[in-house]
Amino acid sequence: MKNHYITFALFLLSTAAFSQTQENLLMERFFMNAFNPAYVGSEGKSIAIVTRTAWSGVAQAPRSNYLYYSGAPKKNLSFGVSVISNKIYIDTRNQYAVDASYKLNLGGQYTLNLGIKAGMASKNSNLEDLERITGESNPFITTTNQGNYPVFGAGFLIQGEKLYFSLGTPNFLNPEKFIDDSSFIQNQTPILYMAAGYSIDLGFFDSTINPYVTSRIIPGVPNQTSIGGNFNFKDFFEIGAGYKSIDYAYVMFMLKLKMGIDIGYATDFGVGNNSNISRSGFELFAKYRF
Repeated sequence: MKNHYITFALFLLSTAAFSQTQENLLMERFFMNAFNPAYVGSEGKSIAIVTRTAWSGVAQAPRSNYLYYSGAPKKNLSFGVSVISNKIYIDTRNQYAVDASYKLNLGGQYTLNLGIKAGMASKNSNLEDLERITGESNPFITTTNQGNYPVFGAGFLIQGEKLYFSLGTPNFLNPEKFIDDSSFIQNQTPILYMAAGYSIDLGFFDSTINPYVTSRIIPGVPNQTSIGGNFNFKDFFEIGAGYKSIDYAYVMFMLKLKMGIDIGYATDFGVGNNSNISRSGFELFAKYRF
């Protein structure tokens, strides 16, 4: 019976929340173009891959994989591509998008990147894998198992020598408008993603402290805010930690090799009201800077 409760909880999560774009990355400040296309080209030419698992050790738990390529700016214009795959229990959602950004000089050390994202997303539900206690009809279980809808997002990024401020949304469009069966995809409003950070020079060993704050602004529900900071040693490795307003904390480590490869690991765990949750999640990421 306990397994059926877990199955039911995962099913509710997949149907109630999975229709939204869930770029729920622990180290999101390193991969801001997951939700803000203005980030493309801001750090030159690069390619990166991220894998994120929540509730480690639980079968069918949420898992995300993210791959992106960012081109170098040419006449202040940059292009990139991204692929996101999210899976929760019986549901899988994939998104394929092209990003473009244009850089403007604001004077002094500051620049403004304006970006747009366009692509296509799909949602698939493997109803055959749904474990049910009874075979009776259930109005909450849709018979639709596949749907596609367009994606269009936008954002901006302000950068200086020591600070940045990012605000964007991965999709302005409501998927329900493009799916015949509205119960399959559910109504959703655009989610805004904000990120801001600053670099403080410590004055020794070429090291810095980098505090930051991120927030997911979700209409109709409380915002999800994260605050944290990293210690950067000679731009060779970073260690850091942070806290999320949904009562989760996380720690991370990243190694930056001279050959242009960055590799890192992060893990999160419940605190406060979630301190009794024994299952933690983790994130692995790698980036190559051309």
